Amino acid sequence: MITLSVHPDLPSADARRSLASWLRAEDRLRDGVTSTPVGATSADGTHPLRVAVDDAGAAMVLVQAIAGWLIHRREDVTVRLARPDGWTADVDVRQARDMDQVTALIEAAVRAVT
Repeated sequence: MITLSVHPDLPSADARRSLASWLRAEDRLRDGVTSTPVGATSADGTHPLRVAVDDAGAAMVLVQAIAGWLIHRREDVTVRLARPDGWTADVDVRQARDMDQVTALIEAAVRAVT
């Protein structure tokens, strides 16, 4: 399971809802995307998404989908990926446009789930 937080996520969680919709458009991710219940927040005050990622292929699809979503954003946002074991990675709009950085993030995410 990977948790995704969008920073900043204003107004009223529009970015988070948009990302969830974008991820659900991916066949490999569709059934594994869940939102936190209303009123539940993470330590940093965000309402994270949870994505079930159980293999390297799904991790690759997840990172590519996040990068694709970021490229289409007008505002500057960052998506933080986190696993329960403490692994975290951030990707923002500028990084999403740099294929070397996206590739490095894909490799890190694949290592985190395998």
